[in-house]
Order: sequence, then C-alpha cells, then structure tokens
Amino acid sequence: MMKMKLWSTVTAAAVLLGGAYGISGVQNADAAGGAGAGTGSAASTASTSQGKTLIGAGKAEAYALKAAPGRVVSIDLEKKLSGTYYEVEIRSGNKEIDVRVEAYSGKILSVRKETDDDDDDDHYSSSTAASQNGTLISAAKAAEAAAASVKGTVTEVDLDRDDGSVIYEVKIRNGKVSTEVGVDAYTAKILYTDVDSDDDDD
Repeated sequence: MMKMKLWSTVTAAAVLLGGAYGISGVQNADAAGGAGAGTGSAASTASTSQGKTLIGAGKAEAYALKAAPGRVVSIDLEKKLSGTYYEVEIRSGNKEIDVRVEAYSGKILSVRKETDDDDDDDHYSSSTAASQNGTLISAAKAAEAAAASVKGTVTEVDLDRDDGSVIYEVKIRNGKVSTEVGVDAYTAKILYTDVDSDDDDD
C-alpha cells in the first residue's frame, strides 16, 4: 500500500514537471515566433518603402502644366542624393519655365521662370504648335508611344527640330541598356530606335 502511494506521488510530480516544461516551451516558441514575425514585418515595410513606383513622364507633365501652363519641350528624370525628381521644361511665349516634380508623389518642388529672347524656339510654344503638318503631340504622348515599343523606364524626353523635321527624342533605360527612340512629333510614329549598352567598348 505504501509503495502504491509512493509511486502515485512520483507519477503526479512527473506530470506536473512535464506540464510546466511544456508550457515553458510553448511560451518560448511564441516569443521566438513573435520575434520572427516582427523581423518579417520590418523587412516587409523596408521592401515596400524601397519599392516605390515612379509616377512616370505623363503624370509629371500633367502636374508641371498645372503649375505652369505652356508647351512641355523636355522631361528629364533626375536622381540626386537629395532625392529623385522630374525636371520639366515648359515654353510659354518668350518664357522658359523649369518645374521640378517629385518623382514618386507628384509634389511640385520648385518653379523657375526665365525670359528667353531667342526666337529659334518659338515654334515650340503652345500658340504656334499647329502647322501645315498638323498639331504637335504632347511629350507625354511621345513617351507613351516610345514605351510601347521598348521596355524600360522613360528617363528623358526632348522635343527637337532637325532638318525641318520635328521629333521627340525619348530615352528609355532597362538595366544596363539605354535606348533612344525617335518619335514623330505630329503623328507619334516611331522613326528609329538606337540601342546603347553600358557593356559596349565605345
């Protein structure tokens, strides 16, 4: 009888100890899991912040024109230590206006106006955009046409007149490959593509 009581006491102690150990193990596992979840959440947040999406040349043009109406003649994507922004050049009469648009939010960072007495660029202004060839398309439309033919990020759009022809020169970046696409400024037709790789010896 004494042996039976003693054995029952030992068994009960073992169960209690085992239960305590089991609870401790679950608590430690939860703590570890919580720490892991916290790390994963932090990593996810960092990934999200680093994966912000550029607003694109089209929206950059739209935001810039709200700040300064006119004819957009160039859009450049600039990446500086201070931040990433679109430099949008607008012509309005004899005024040259540079608008900086934050590349992720569309916020207007600055507007700078200068008077340009050079008549060579008068044909770019909104008042003289129409000619016998038709009406100039927007820089955003040219960027859209170029992006539809070449994969990558539009980093530069420039309205240029060469030998009587008016074209948009659109530069698109895809990794180490930079492609210049010539877009007819009246029809949006792709005129040429010129591919340049950073790996080229030239």
